Amino acid sequence: MRKKRPLRRRLRITRRLVGQRVERLHGRYARLFWAVHSVWALVTGVAVLILAHNRYGFLKWVVLFLGLTWASTLFFSRFAETSSSKAFRFAQGFVSYLTRVMYQETLFFLIPFYFYSTTFPSWNNAYVVLLAALAILSCFDMLFDRLMREKPWFALAFFLVVTFSALQFFVPLLLSIHITHGALIAAVVSLLAAVPLAFTWSQLKRPRVLARLGLAVVLLLAGVKALRFAIPPVPLRLTRVRFSAQIDPKTLRIPAEIEKTVAASQLAGGRLYATATIFAPSRLPVALKFRFLHDDKTVRWSRTVSLVAHDKGFRVWDVYRNRRGIIEPGRYVVEIWTDDSQLVGRSSIVVTP
Repeated sequence: MRKKRPLRRRLRITRRLVGQRVERLHGRYARLFWAVHSVWALVTGVAVLILAHNRYGFLKWVVLFLGLTWASTLFFSRFAETSSSKAFRFAQGFVSYLTRVMYQETLFFLIPFYFYSTTFPSWNNAYVVLLAALAILSCFDMLFDRLMREKPWFALAFFLVVTFSALQFFVPLLLSIHITHGALIAAVVSLLAAVPLAFTWSQLKRPRVLARLGLAVVLLLAGVKALRFAIPPVPLRLTRVRFSAQIDPKTLRIPAEIEKTVAASQLAGGRLYATATIFAPSRLPVALKFRFLHDDKTVRWSRTVSLVAHDKGFRVWDVYRNRRGIIEPGRYVVEIWTDDSQLVGRSSIVVTP
């Protein structure tokens, strides 16, 4: 026993000295480490952005990891005050780090899909800019971690945006439903998932809190419905618009495609046909309509066409007829919209005298 005591004492002293040394190194190089890590996070985010291009199969894993992130965040936020052990604090910090990484990679994964469903310029540009800004912000570890810890409203809003963006992309593909219905489901699920992070079980039993949550659900659904024009129509993507003077309505075969400029005399019977090719990664019910503009003035809205998209893409067409039997010179723009005011894409052609 006498020989073991000095050994134990030396081990305690060594452990204390090592701990002090680590603390000094951390205090001296912590900022440098996190600065380098921020650059690394940005580099890996860009790599995910490039490698995840058109990798729709990864989406289910992204949603799964978001669910695990939510569960771990909920666990540690509920038990943070009940344990003060070093092991628990280490686990809490490690989970916090993984949460930041998951947010980063999820945002960088989603950006390409939203980007290709966005029409430039249009109102839905703002949503892609928002996702890009949040992705870049999440790479600044020290700032992002401080905001997540010290600003509960920021952490909650960040969670809502990321979860909603992933789910409104994933739910229509999973359930084969209209993208509008998928967005509404995504909004409700995101809000309900955020509730346990913001309120304790005892708080949720209060009638006033429940009334506020009910009002929040109603306002959220109304907001998502009213702001559809500002959200890209993921997963739909316009790949091409072909203009022509004729078309076979049964086969959609175009005898001769018109380039970006055409003489009015080539448009027989005063008709301008537009055929849009739209990509969808799986079978989805969609409802679309055409809008024709002549020199920035709307000259035609088509009827809404409802169909089931398939994974090889699909085509829809419409025609603009001039009452006087001739297409007037000018710039014509064709836009394809969903039935709930989401712009899928646009293309233009110039008609010369």
